[in-house]
Amino acid sequence: MDKRIEALSNVIKQWIGDMEGRFSNNQLDSELDITTPKEKDVRRQVIKSLCDAGKIKRIANLTGTYRVIDTEKRRQDWQKADPSNVVDLKFPFELEKYVKIFPKSIIIVAGAKDECKTLFLYDFVLKNMYHPLGIDLYNSETGPEQMKERFDNFDIELPNPAPFQVFERYDNFSDCIDPDRISVIDYLDMDSEVYMVGAEINHIFQVLRGVAVIAIQKPPDTVTYFKGVKKVIKRDLGYGGAFSAKRAVLYLSLDNRTLKVVYAKNRANPTIDPKGLMFSFSVNNTGTKFLNIQRTSLIDASQEDSF
Repeated sequence: MDKRIEALSNVIKQWIGDMEGRFSNNQLDSELDITTPKEKDVRRQVIKSLCDAGKIKRIANLTGTYRVIDTEKRRQDWQKADPSNVVDLKFPFELEKYVKIFPKSIIIVAGAKDECKTLFLYDFVLKNMYHPLGIDLYNSETGPEQMKERFDNFDIELPNPAPFQVFERYDNFSDCIDPDRISVIDYLDMDSEVYMVGAEINHIFQVLRGVAVIAIQKPPDTVTYFKGVKKVIKRDLGYGGAFSAKRAVLYLSLDNRTLKVVYAKNRANPTIDPKGLMFSFSVNNTGTKFLNIQRTSLIDASQEDSF
């Protein structure tokens, strides 16, 4: 083999070996200054040999894009796990009566703008501010003055410093959360790349050992007409659709002053399935308290007595 070709081949292999995740031909060519037809032919041969050897894999539907195959795996000693190791949390609407949360759990709170997502999260933080795991609020919604006013309006005396931490953060939450604590994210905003919502939630799940409560936006209602009759289609799921629910053990939807339990993986009471449970509510003038809470979906009264 020509020494120049062999040298380039080794450089390409080294470059790919140092990569984590995905890469593209264009990225490789740009960083290694591969420009001539002969150099690109060497790159193609190296890529093919690494694919054949099971070192990298083509990514479907993305031309010229690959990912490095990661064979690392951690053995899970599930037989030593303790099913009674439930994270004792308090929720708005007393949802703890219906669901239980284990460590390494994702909770999603989906809602349109001004549908009380932040109120739900702040109320959750205050109800759990002395939790032994510790609780962190990641804020992308307000400045410190507005946040202080909102917490002051809860009429709860908070010590200084508060028994929870607040951080300003806008993206890549998996890089910064303390995996052992309760992380409350207000909110996960992927701008126009809504298809990345599920991926970001998955990244958080992968590093998580505690609990993450994540607010996401819901798309607006869809209006259609059938035979001249207007029909409004409401969505339970936030942006990202089913991908936003993939990792969630509890998925809540806020719409038109109604809270709905869209999905609940772990029942607090085996005889009661909270899926579809709905609560209507109103809010006080300062937006800091849920009022007139009424359960609007049906659960057998005899089952409720078992609490």
